[in-house]
Order: sequence, then C-alpha cells, then structure tokens
Amino acid sequence: MASLDRIRTDGFRRWYERQLIECHAWLISWFLGVIVLVSGMELLGDRVASRTPGLLLLLGGLAVTLYSWKRYRLMLEVAERLGGQAACPSCNAYAKFAVMSSGPAPLPDGGDPALENHGGGVWLRAQCRKCGREWMLNNNF
Repeated sequence: MASLDRIRTDGFRRWYERQLIECHAWLISWFLGVIVLVSGMELLGDRVASRTPGLLLLLGGLAVTLYSWKRYRLMLEVAERLGGQAACPSCNAYAKFAVMSSGPAPLPDGGDPALENHGGGVWLRAQCRKCGREWMLNNNF
C-alpha cells in the first residue's frame, strides 16, 4: 500500500525511478553479502584454534545474501509488472495518468482478483491525462 500512496503523490515515473534505485541498492547488498559469505568460508578453512568468527561471518553473509536477493527480485518484479502496464491502451502515453483509486483485493466492483487475473493484492485504476481513458494496473501476483 505504501507504493500505491507514493505513486499517487509523486507520480508513476518518479516512483518507478525510486523503485529501481532501491532495488539495485538491494543488489549491492546481495553482492556485499556474498563477499562476507566467502570471507567466512575462508576463515573456516584456516587451521585456527577457534572457528567461531568464520562461522559467524558465513552465517551472517548467508542471511544477508538470501534476504537481499529476495527483496531485489520482488521489488524488480513489481516495478516491471506495473511499468509494463503504465502505457495508456488508447493513445500509448507512458506514465501520464492520474490515479483514480487504488487498494488491495477485492477489486472496487466487488470482483475476485484471482478469478479476473488481477493477481493477489494490489490494483490501481488510472485515467490517462492525455485522452481520458481509464484502465486497471495490477501486480498479477
């Protein structure tokens, strides 16, 4: 829901840019987690009396790597799905729409989003600023 509020207040283009920037920050976190993970493996392989620091680095790097990758994939998927639907079906104006209404399931007409292929969560009713046509954007989860 926070993303929908940001789209409404900041506009779709700015939201999309910020979404991609944040998404790629998670990718950098993933890369740093891989470095920590490999460092932990290196310390575990050494013949030292205590292997606890290596094990802690390995587990910490694994946790950061898995969480960062999951966030990266999820955010990129949402941005790409909504970005693919941001063009007006009539005049093909990209991201030039006003948000008429938005929210989680169910849809405003009372329909079930699972049955109507609108995914499981978020929908957005947009109206083109150029031609006035209305259409639905959804995340298709």
